Amino acid sequence: MENKDKEILETEEQVVEETAEEVTEEKALEVVEEQVQEEVMEEAPYEGKEVTTSIRYDYRTMKYFNMYNTVVRRKLPVWYLILAIIAAGFAIYNVVDGIFKVYINPVEGEEITKHLVFGGIFLFFAAYLLFQSIRFESFVDRTITNHFMSHKVAEQHIKIREDKITLIPVNKPEESFSYDWTQITSIEEINEFFFLYIGKSPLIIDKDPGKMIEGTYEEMEEIFKEKIAVKPYKKCNKQVVKKPITFIHKEDIEKEANAVEVESVVEESQETENND
Repeated sequence: MENKDKEILETEEQVVEETAEEVTEEKALEVVEEQVQEEVMEEAPYEGKEVTTSIRYDYRTMKYFNMYNTVVRRKLPVWYLILAIIAAGFAIYNVVDGIFKVYINPVEGEEITKHLVFGGIFLFFAAYLLFQSIRFESFVDRTITNHFMSHKVAEQHIKIREDKITLIPVNKPEESFSYDWTQITSIEEINEFFFLYIGKSPLIIDKDPGKMIEGTYEEMEEIFKEKIAVKPYKKCNKQVVKKPITFIHKEDIEKEANAVEVESVVEESQETENND
C-alpha cells in the first residue's frame, strides 16, 4: 500500500509539474503574442492626414504671440488706461479737497500740503499708466529685444496628424514629444499664426505656407477645420502688430555673412577656371 501511495504521489507531482510547465509556456506565448501585436500596431503605417511644418521662435514669432496674449486676450493696455483714469480721479479729488480746505481753515497748512502731495503722486501714477498704455507695443519690443540679447533662436519641426501633434527640436530630434488632440483645450487664430492652447501654454503654428516641409498648407488647414468644429475656437481678424519688425538676429547675420563668403569663394574659383 505504501508503495502504491508513493507511486500515486509521484504521479500527481509529475502531473502538477507538467501542467505548471504547460501553463507557463502558454502564458509566455500569450506575452510574446501581445508584444508582437503591439510592435505590429506601432509599425503599422499611419493612413490619416499628416503634414509637417516648422517654427522659429524668433523675434517675429515672439512679438506676435506676446502682442496677441497681452493686448487681445488679457487687454493689458485697456486695464492700464482704466487704472490711469482712477488714479487721475484720486489726484483731482486730493487737490480740490486741499484747495477747498484752504478757504475753510487757512491755518491747517500741513493737512493741505499732505493733500497736494498725495494728489501729485496719484497724478504722476496716472501719467505713467497712460504712457504705458499708449506705448505698450514699444514696451513689448524692448522686452523681446532684451531677451534675444542673451538667448538664441530655437527652431522646431511640427508634425500634425489627426490624432496627435509631435514637436521635434531641430538640434535635438531625439527629444521629440507628442500631444494628443484631447490635450488641446482651445484653438485661437490670428492672420499670421494658430495658437493651440494646452491650458495656459500655447503651441504656436506658423501660417506661412513657405514653412511647410511635408504636405501642403491646405491639408494642414483641413486638419484644423476638423478640430475647430469640436473645440473652443476664437479668431482675431485685426492687425495685432502695428510697428514694422526690423530686429535682426545674430545667427541670421552670421548665416548671411557665411553665405556671402561662400559665394565669393565660388566666384573666385570660377574666374580662376575661366582664366586657365
